[in-house]
Amino acid sequence: MSLDFFFNPTPIWFFIGLVLLIAEFSVPGVILVFFGIGAWVTAVLSYFFNLSLLMQLVIFLVTSVAGLLSMRTRLLGEKGYEPDVTDDFLGKTAVVKEPLKRGSPGRVTFKGAAWKAETRADETLMPGRYVRIIGKESIVLHVEPIQD
Repeated sequence: MSLDFFFNPTPIWFFIGLVLLIAEFSVPGVILVFFGIGAWVTAVLSYFFNLSLLMQLVIFLVTSVAGLLSMRTRLLGEKGYEPDVTDDFLGKTAVVKEPLKRGSPGRVTFKGAAWKAETRADETLMPGRYVRIIGKESIVLHVEPIQD
């Protein structure tokens, strides 16, 4: 394998696309997949045509953003991705991971994942305490202490 392989834009764009597609599995929101596909489109076009770096970047950005704008809403539904709090969260039990008190958000663990959380309770809720999820605002869960 010669050094020309490492300076050839086709495998570079392919590798960038692969990394972005793999990263999509760890990042919520279905965004990186479009940039991964854009990188692969750029890889294919740079294989067949001798494109300047500027043209490669333009192709990457245009295909990525066009795919993102045209398909993301269709994939996630008209409202975008937001889990239904009434079905999956409301009334369920979580465990305090970082201290919670009124006006100072902390974190709770629910179904193995850490969530930012707030409480209206007057007492400080310490780690290990069980709480009930009573609502959600954006990505913040609202919780109340479960009385022992």
